[in-house]
Amino acid sequence: MRATISFETDVEQVEATMAVLACSEEHNLRAAADILSNHNVLEFSTLDSITEALRLLEESTTQLQQYRNMLLTFERAKYETVLPQSATQSVANIGQAVNNLNKFGDFIDRLNSQDSEDEGTTDVEPATEG
Repeated sequence: MRATISFETDVEQVEATMAVLACSEEHNLRAAADILSNHNVLEFSTLDSITEALRLLEESTTQLQQYRNMLLTFERAKYETVLPQSATQSVANIGQAVNNLNKFGDFIDRLNSQDSEDEGTTDVEPATEG
C-alpha cells in the first residue's frame, strides 16, 4: 500500500530533508544484499529469495526516483526566472486603483451629505403629555 505525504519545510532545509528520506532506503537495499549474500537462503529457495530481493530493490528504486524527481522540480522552481513586468502596466494599475479609491471616497461623501440633509428635514416635535 502506498500513501502520499505532504509537508512544508524551509527552503534551506529541502536538500537535507530529502537526503534523510533517501537514506531511509538503505534498509531495503541492505536487506536485498543480505538475501543475495546468504548462500544458505539461496540454496533453500532460490526463486523466493531472488523474488524478495527484487521486490525490495524495486521498492527502493521507485522511492529514490520519486525523491530525484521532487528535487529536480524544486531546483527548476528555485532557478526559474521571473519575467519582469513592464513599468507602464504597473503604473496603469496604480492609476486605476487611485481612481477606484476616489470614486469610493465620493460615494462615501454623498452618503454623508444625504445623512446630514435627512437629519435636517426630519425634525419631529416630541409628544407632550396632557
